[in-house]
Amino acid sequence: MTFFNNPFFWAFISMFGLVGCGAVVSGTKLGRYPLFGAIMVIIFDLGRVLLVLPFCPQPRFEIWGMHMITGGFIFIAGIIFCAPAIIIKPVTAPDKTISLKTNGFYGIVRNPIYTGELLWCLGLAVCFRSVTGVVLIPIWWIGLLFHIAKEEESLERELGEVFLQYKKKVKGRIIPGLPI
Repeated sequence: MTFFNNPFFWAFISMFGLVGCGAVVSGTKLGRYPLFGAIMVIIFDLGRVLLVLPFCPQPRFEIWGMHMITGGFIFIAGIIFCAPAIIIKPVTAPDKTISLKTNGFYGIVRNPIYTGELLWCLGLAVCFRSVTGVVLIPIWWIGLLFHIAKEEESLERELGEVFLQYKKKVKGRIIPGLPI
């Protein structure tokens, strides 16, 4: 087995992309380059897509043929939550020119895009019956929480009291109502 068909190679690549995204949103010099942010997002997402595909040998679960329907619904829900990404800037460091989104999904969870990221990733893992993909969801969640901490630190620095008030109003980072 080569490293290209090892799901943990792709998980490593994905986490590399997430760390790169963290470097972008933390306000470093990298945050000024939207192309770098876009490349990091692609790496983060690509790794998570490839690791669940059939060319990566791994344990597969059986749910009596319902995996495509169940996974498809979860995947579509994730894409719907990711839709706000279309109306905001690419992954860059926050600056004074951004406006804080507080309506729609942002009114119930501070990071609907990351909620969507976890959902579409879970949906894809279920569609391809990937045990590894499902087991890695908590790892992605923890990685995203570290990323969110950096992002929110930058938002507090740039937006100040406006962001602090928003955090008080909308408690959930990824899951509505839960501060985790």
